[in-house]
Amino acid sequence: MPTTVYTENHGAFQCFLQGNLTTHKVVCITYHDIGLNHSSYVDFLNTPDMAAIKTRMCFLHINAPGQQDNAEKLAENYHFPTMQQLADVIPYILKEIGVTDNHDLLGLGEGAGANILLRFAFANPRMLGLILLECSSTAAGFKEWGQEKVASWNLTHRGMNQMAERYLLWHHLGTQPDEKLDYVKSYRASLYERMNAHNLALFIDRFTNRNNITLNLKDIKCPVLLATGKKSPHYKEVETLHEHLTCDKNILAPDGVYGDIKEESPSKLAESMVLFLQGIHLLSGVPLLRLHHTAELGETSTKPRSDSMNAYDQPHKH
Repeated sequence: MPTTVYTENHGAFQCFLQGNLTTHKVVCITYHDIGLNHSSYVDFLNTPDMAAIKTRMCFLHINAPGQQDNAEKLAENYHFPTMQQLADVIPYILKEIGVTDNHDLLGLGEGAGANILLRFAFANPRMLGLILLECSSTAAGFKEWGQEKVASWNLTHRGMNQMAERYLLWHHLGTQPDEKLDYVKSYRASLYERMNAHNLALFIDRFTNRNNITLNLKDIKCPVLLATGKKSPHYKEVETLHEHLTCDKNILAPDGVYGDIKEESPSKLAESMVLFLQGIHLLSGVPLLRLHHTAELGETSTKPRSDSMNAYDQPHKH
């Protein structure tokens, strides 16, 4: 059942808790990308590959304001929070949900949500680790800024339409959406039938105007797993993030993945997550059924790296 957390300055956040806070010490916070909401994580957690992880911790899914299914239109005078404000309100949400200081925290974010959780981790030493999909620490480049501004304007003035739809399909699936026709069909339906176009435009606009936080990456102390695809439109941004992180860091960057790795390669992502979590002393005793997939997981380092991520889809000994 959803829980709505009301904040003084930023309105309502609809959240979903999977698991029992009493019996689980670890809480994994999830945050979604633009054009998605918590349901994308629920679907991923319900895949057979995620069973071992799902039963060993709680998952707190946070929806950005107005991004849940069938949301009412946000007020015309509503000021959508900045990316930093969305990160800063997370401690209050945790408290209202019942997460205490005795719980350890993980973060699982994608796109805009990954950027939000990265910001949250700067000032939260309780974070055991971050799993960031298609994450960028830089400000939007000129091309991205223009594409997102056009999409936001169209959503605001025309509602969901083909131009905004094409942008969101590219954002999530890259240049090969036709190879995932079933997923494209269901995702397109969700955009028109369940997503509030006005609210989505506000979220896209805030993500477009995010500031560069690359210089702050030195403040990340917990291990980080980055995930993208070799064909993803966000590959370069993830590469930049990897080069500037100074903490322990792993990379999953398989060939043949053009966009949403949760959808295109859920087994590789799940197995890499298991290996990553075992590396931070969680999930001990969980077997990896397809060990050859973990060859996609990159080398761990405690030093800054300038190497290209091309090297990290090759087998490494640990």
